[in-house]
Amino acid sequence: MNEERSGKRGEVTLDPYVPAARGCTAALVFAFALLVVLFSFGGTIEMESFPGLRENMGPVIVYMLVFAALVGVGGLALSGWRSYGGWAAVTCIGALMALRMWTLAPALHCWSYDTVGRNDDGSYTCVNRGDMLP
Repeated sequence: MNEERSGKRGEVTLDPYVPAARGCTAALVFAFALLVVLFSFGGTIEMESFPGLRENMGPVIVYMLVFAALVGVGGLALSGWRSYGGWAAVTCIGALMALRMWTLAPALHCWSYDTVGRNDDGSYTCVNRGDMLP
């Protein structure tokens, strides 16, 4: 039996299981951060793939990426600052976030507009739907 006995009679401490629980919790936190980043890719896939006017989801995607970064730092704190696995997970999440920002960056100048139109040459046009009324 691998349980440690405390100074009190019959009481068993769970100290050996605490690092394992923190590691499992950190893995779940990293998985959640990864899921948020992957959902951010799906939020603007139509805007990046097809020409035409689409709802501007750029600000929401930026907020999702900031949230994912905070969650990733929280996972690193849970896993421990010296954890190679934690740093590897943060590096992977950071690389995906950099790729996401690279694909989203051309449309960020339309931050305050409610609609974004992708032109045939790959550039983006910013439009407010209220301005299109006759």
